[in-house]
Parts: sequence; C-alpha cells; structure tokens
Amino acid sequence: MAIFIPDRIGALSAPGIRIKRQLNVLDDAHVVRTPVRRSVWTPDFFVQHREKGWLAIAVSDIPFAALAPNQLFDSDSYAAFDQLLTNLSSLTDIAPCGKLIVMWACSTDDVMTIARQRQIFDRLGIYLFSQDQFRKLAAVHIRRSLIPMTGEQEDSLMGAYFPEAEINPVSTTRRHFHRDNSARLQRFFLDYQQEWATRLDLEPPQEQVEITKDFSTRLINGVAGSGKTLIAVSRALLLAEIYPEQKILLLIHNTPVVADITAKLEHTRGAIPRNIEISTFYSWAVRQWKNIYRPVLKLDENNESTLGKIQHSRSRWPEINISENQLLEEFNFINESLITKEDDYLNASRAGRIFALRSKERASIWALYQTVILALRQDDLKLWSAVPLEICNAGSHQSLKKYDYILIDEAQFFAPSWFQSVKLAMNKSANLFLCADPNQGFMKSRLSWKSVGIEVSGRTKKLHRSYRTTQAILSSAGYILTQYAQSDPEDFLVPDLNEMEAGVKPILIYTESPQDSIERLINELAANVNAYAITRGDLLVIYGEKTNKSFLYNRLCKIFAADNVWWLNKKEQKKKPPNGCHHDYLRLAYLDTATGLEAGVVFLLGIENLFFHANTPVKNNDEQAARQEENIRKLYMAMTRAARQLILISSEKIPANIEAVFHIHDEKGKIVPSIQYPHPESPLP
Repeated sequence: MAIFIPDRIGALSAPGIRIKRQLNVLDDAHVVRTPVRRSVWTPDFFVQHREKGWLAIAVSDIPFAALAPNQLFDSDSYAAFDQLLTNLSSLTDIAPCGKLIVMWACSTDDVMTIARQRQIFDRLGIYLFSQDQFRKLAAVHIRRSLIPMTGEQEDSLMGAYFPEAEINPVSTTRRHFHRDNSARLQRFFLDYQQEWATRLDLEPPQEQVEITKDFSTRLINGVAGSGKTLIAVSRALLLAEIYPEQKILLLIHNTPVVADITAKLEHTRGAIPRNIEISTFYSWAVRQWKNIYRPVLKLDENNESTLGKIQHSRSRWPEINISENQLLEEFNFINESLITKEDDYLNASRAGRIFALRSKERASIWALYQTVILALRQDDLKLWSAVPLEICNAGSHQSLKKYDYILIDEAQFFAPSWFQSVKLAMNKSANLFLCADPNQGFMKSRLSWKSVGIEVSGRTKKLHRSYRTTQAILSSAGYILTQYAQSDPEDFLVPDLNEMEAGVKPILIYTESPQDSIERLINELAANVNAYAITRGDLLVIYGEKTNKSFLYNRLCKIFAADNVWWLNKKEQKKKPPNGCHHDYLRLAYLDTATGLEAGVVFLLGIENLFFHANTPVKNNDEQAARQEENIRKLYMAMTRAARQLILISSEKIPANIEAVFHIHDEKGKIVPSIQYPHPESPLP
C-alpha cells in the first residue's frame, strides 16, 4: 500500500477522501503527499514513485452544465475552472510534473467532451478523468501520468510545496564532506519515512477525539541517526505554523542538545515561534513546580548536601553496604517511581537496577531515605528527583501550564514521575508524541510504556535506517552492543545498512597517559582543521570521567581561541554559545550529556572507565553484567554521534572484543592490524 503523508488528513473534501481511498491500490513504492499549507493554491495530492517520477492530482466538483460551451455568459464556475487549469499547468515552471484533474461531478462522456473541445491535454498536458474512470483504473492512470524529474527539479518542487520537509544545512551532518565543487548549493529534505513521522496525526479524526482517553500518543522508535530529533523539531515547527494559537512543548533529554537546537533554529529562522517551548525536562518541571507552590525553589545542585547527610546518618543502619552514590541513586529511584509508602518500596520491582537489595536492606534504606529527606527539608533543600514527584502529588493541578501538543525526544530515558508530570500538563484531547532509541537503553529502569500509563500498541513506527553515520561506524557500535546487551531481542532495533555509505572503521589511538591523550587530541584536531580543511563545526569532542576537563578546555582555547570553543557543560555556556548563534564552534561535551549531539568527526577520550570495573564494588556477576551493559550502551551512544569518522583515544588497553572493531594506531600513527571483525556491509551478529 502507498505511504501517505500525512497519514491522516482531516481537511479534505468528501471527493478528496474517496480519491485517497482509490490511491490505496498503489504499492509501497509510491508516496502520496497532501500539502499541509493551504494559504496559496496547491494540488490536492502529489503522487511520487521512487523511480518513475511525480504526478499532481487536483479535484474539481464543477458540474458539466457550468462548463458547457454553449452558455451565453461566462459563469463563475467557468472562470474557476480556467483558473484551475492555469494553476495546474504552472507546475511546469517548477518541475516537469504529471498533471491530472478528477472531474467529480461529470460523467465520462462529459469529461471527454470537455477535454476534446478545449484540447486540454494537447495545450496544457493535463489529463482529465471522471470519478468513474478514476475509480476503475486509478493505478493505470497514475502509471501513465507520472513524469520523471532530475534531483534538482525534485528539490525545487519539494521546496515550493513541502517546505516544512526541508532541512537547513546547519541542522544536519549530511552537509559535511560533500565533494561537489560546483557553485550549486545542495538542498536537504527529510526522507519520506521521516517526513511521514513528522506529520502523523496533525489533524486527528473525530472518532479519535471522542475516545475516552484524553490524549492520543505516537511512538517513533529509531536507530541512532534515523532523524528522531529532526522529526520532533520539524513536527513542532509545523504544528506551530498550522496552529499558531495552540501551545506546543518540546522536551529534550539534556541541556547541551537544547542549546544546540536553539542555536541552530535562531541561526536558520531568526527566532523560535512564540507558541513553541523547547526545554529539558527538569528545567520545565522546575517552572511547573513553581506554578503550584512558590516562586523560590532551592535544589541540591550537585548533590553534595545529600551525599554528606547520607554519610552522616548511615551508621545507624550498618546492614547497608552499598556506597553513598548508590544510595543516592536509590533515593532517586524511589522518587522517580512515585513511591511514598514503605510497603510500596518493599514490594517495588527493581528490574534493571545495577545492584540488588535484600528485604532487610530495603527497610533500612527506606528509613535512611526518610531521615535524609527530613534533613534536607530542614535546610529548605530538595533533590532534583523530588520536583516531579511533588508535582504529581500536589493537591491541585489547576495552576499548571497546559499544552495542546507535547513532544518528547529520547523518551527512553524518562522515568514514571516524568511521564506523569507531562500527562498532568496536557489539555483535554491533547497529543503526545514520543521519539526513542531502545538501543540506548529501553526505558528508565527497564519499564514498559504500558507500565507508565502510555498505550502505544498499534501506534508505533520503527525507523531502521540511519542517515547520520556510515555502515562501518553503525555496525561497529551495534556489534559491541550485541555482545553485552541482555535486553529482550524485540527491543533491539537492527539497523538497515542498505544504501548507506560504507565508510571506514573507527580509529583507536593508544597513548601513555590521560595527559598524552589530550595532547594527541589537540594535534589531531589541528590537523583536521588545517590540513583537511574541515570546519570547527564539523568536530565534536566527547570526554569521560578520566579526562581533566578544565585542562582540556584551556588547551582547546589556547589552540583555537576561546570564542571558537563551545563547552556545552560550562555553566556560562549551557544555554547559549560564547560568541552568538551565527559562529562556527568546536563543540566539547561530557559523555553523559552527549545524547542527541552529532558531528562529522567525533573524538572520544577519557572513557576508559566504561571498559573496566576494578574499582567499582559489586555483589555478584549479575550486578557486574548490568553495570557493564549500562556502560556499553553509553559507548554505543557516543560512537553513533559520528557521521563520517570516529576516533577513540585511550591511555589504557581496552578489551580485545571491543578493540576488534577499530583500526588501531600506535603512538607514531602507524596502523596496527587488528583481529578479525565482520565487514561493515555484513549483517550484525
């Protein structure tokens, strides 16, 4: 069946709806688009075949009597039909598109008379059909009417009638490494699958609105680089234009990505539409908390007070033998799971948690939790995780800001209390749109969507094709993930490597020390910018715990100048770059906040802790495996940020089965043959 974009269309006339049904006979090599923007004339449908070309279809309900040639005076209908012919024939000015009009109120004989007397096909190249002809022979008519286009002509048509699908080059890594030296600027559009996802349910059908649930949901599951964030942003912008009076919220997982997206939108559009709010979940939750309670909220920003109180009080429960940081994780788990009673905590599922707890330990941890929370309250402090919990448990939610559309990117990282806070902020019949990558970690604490009150059965779209990266990088990251991931195989999205650029294997550079790693990074970055004419914007550095971040930042500033380096985790630069949005920056980001970022060339350093756990106390092999899987998912995320080239710099030798997916360089830069690894074009194990 043909792919329809949008999937559901609420503004069509009755004839248009019936024609859409006839178009269902087309196979999935056809894409049927309905222009969303109707401020100027557009055809009712565009039919695109991936190889045979395009066809524009217009529907006319003018009866034959109004078009008969023997009328004494020209009627309004006569003039309207002439205008329709003019509009449709003008498509040729943009691209050589096939053209067809379905005369809904005319018989086949009537249509033949009009076409013959006006010589419509001979003069204008427009086919005329009655509804009966179209109903019986739609597929044949369309195959005959399609006209091929060049890529440039197709870009022109898409830009004219579907501008919401166009991607500004600033917003995509596809612009990088384009070898065309001609003066023609390259244009980029959403792939038809991405475009389809962008416009899902823009106009919900009436039967959906009347469902007893007060909102509808869509889930887009996609592999890394499939364009999930681009889909969410494009959809938000399109909604803002179609419904300028409705409130739209786009929630992004981390601050660096919000800053990156905001900078790109301001650079490309000048400003974000007034009815769109783009925020991290916690920034938004803090504003919602203040709407309910009071304007002042004091949070334990770096968890120092909480950790200190845990250390001070834990001696009362000697049976607790996990670390202070693990106890903090457990306190957050309690808050995020909306647990407010001891019995609920004792019986709560901890599936997917890194460490196991016996019943006696849980009882003691609950007592310690109550003690620490009380101590924080006396200092007028709160944990970050307490903010959504208190929103959910508020006596009244009347003062919450409400939204008509909420879109969530990286939804796999959301916790139950986060989802509940979001649901409370939705107007009746509002729409929730989720984007997730289960390969990066399926739901926080291994929850299911249903367990957090979200029904996505039959409303999920899977995107298996990556547009950001290469076969070599994606298959390398996927190979590592499959060696350690213990999740349900159904949750793993196998990428479609067909038609992807083969690329080259990631590079692994060994150094003697963490400081040597920084110096090698500096040399490689300088070589990329100077010798290979790669812009700073093509480069992203992701660092881990074993990196002296301040030293790294200062060295980068010395080589490239401070105004050219955007440290996305620096307090003064978290929300905006140092030198305005129209500047070209080398970006620097901490591993745990890099989700959603991308670049042509990505460097990873200081992430040795992802491979080794000698200094991490664990109770058993299951706990070790769980921690290892969590780390490998972080590695998968970091590797798939790269569009073209990935370089890992390590001061420690990494495990052989991970080392196998890299080309190894010694300190002098000589490639050292690695052990056998599947060819990038081979399917993932």
